[in-house]
This record gives sequence, C-alpha cells and structure tokens, in this order.
Amino acid sequence: MYLRAQADTAYVSNYHRKLSGRIWRALEGTPADENHGSGGPSEFCMSNPFPFGDMEEGDERKVIVSSVDEQVLSYVAKDVKQDPEFNVGEMEFEVEDLSAFDVDVGEPGTEGTIETATGVLVRLYEEVREEYGIDNGHGETPTYWRPEHTNEPFVNAVTSNLQAKHDEFIGEHLPGPEDTEGPLFNSYELIKSFAIPLTVTEGVEMEVVLSKWRFGYKVRDDHHRRHLNLALDTGIGGRNSLGLGFVNITEKNEVGGRRAAT
Repeated sequence: MYLRAQADTAYVSNYHRKLSGRIWRALEGTPADENHGSGGPSEFCMSNPFPFGDMEEGDERKVIVSSVDEQVLSYVAKDVKQDPEFNVGEMEFEVEDLSAFDVDVGEPGTEGTIETATGVLVRLYEEVREEYGIDNGHGETPTYWRPEHTNEPFVNAVTSNLQAKHDEFIGEHLPGPEDTEGPLFNSYELIKSFAIPLTVTEGVEMEVVLSKWRFGYKVRDDHHRRHLNLALDTGIGGRNSLGLGFVNITEKNEVGGRRAAT
C-alpha cells in the first residue's frame, strides 16, 4: 500500500496494535475475521510504515501486508479502496495506490538472504528453559529470547512456530520444517536485540524483547522452498498479526547465476 501522510506527525514506534486494528477492520464481515482472537497462528503479517522517521504532510510511506491466503489480501485491498483512510494511531494516512506482487525464495539450488524488517518475538517456556539451562524463575510465564540464551533455542522456537503454521495452513499431508532433514536457514546473523512497550490488547501493555536478524538460505528441495515461502507469507516467531516477525528477501542468487537484490 502506498500511503500519503495527512498531517505533520512524529513517527509512533509503538504502532503495532493500531496498525493491526486497521487490518482487522478491513477484514470485518469476511471469513478471515473468524480467526480474530482465536489464539491460533496468524495467516497474515505486515511491515511497519516505512521508511521510518517523522513525517510532514504529503510525505509518502508504504505498508506491505503478506498472507498465506491470497483471499485475505483481496479483502484488505477491497476495503481500503472503498475507505482509503488509513490511520495508525496519531499517524494519519490515506491510501493512494495498491500493488500486488509475488515473493518466492526460488527454485531448489537458489541461494539468498532473508532479513527481518520488524522485530521477532520468541518466547521460551519452562520446558525449553530447563533444556537449555536458562534461568527458570518465571514458572509458566515465558521468557523472551535474548542473545545470552544463544542461537539454538531461538532457531528451534522459530522452526517449531513455523511447523504449527504449516500444520494449520498447509496441512499435515505434506512434511513441515520439523519433519525434514536440514535447517530452515543456513546461517543466523543477529543484527540487534531491543526492548519495546507493546500493546497486546486494548489497555494492556507489556515490555517485550525483540530481535532483528539476517538469515542465509539455500533451497534444498521443493519442501524446503515451501517452508521458506510460508515464513515470508506469515512471518516468523510470535504475534505476527501485530506485525512482528515480518521478513523480506534482500538478496537472491537464482539457479543459473542471475542475482537480484531488493
């Protein structure tokens, strides 16, 4: 979506709940709205309004919405065409244009890089903390992943989360990321970790720890390709319907040597 700022305003970093609310408003009355508040995996994710930074009236920003279900995207597109007002809290926008595009990690043999455009939320529960010797003083309350916990619990949590999405949206008749040999990503480079206040429901705010990553991949086969594309469609980690865990391909070297970057 191509947005036009309707007033001078500071960029609101805690935009997540308001942006999510605008997308859910677009889905009201559609079959997709049945999943609102279900507690199951989210079938969509979205970027932050970008580029980041304070804006003046007339400035352009963009928001990308991804989904494993193309019908969800069509519902959103139909709504914002009819009602182009797209306010994200104090950031007031109007939708000026829409464009659709397919994203694919490429055929088997393709290598590339995927980066997180928004922070990834990974929660480590008691069983996982015990397995990795992480401070277990929180009982059933999850611990947010931090760099000192090492990469392995992060990798396993992201893969397990994607397996749940695979079972929900693709189906158990095909192998998910936990059912196949080989890692989801070939390399994990932590860019940074940071804490933010996150409004998870109306009037409920909590401080969460997020992380940004750069992942290297090489597509092994068609199953692996499907897993990586599912990550692009739904995001990785938790709270994807709030826009967390949104990922982009930043470099792709396709079979035959053609290189592309975004």
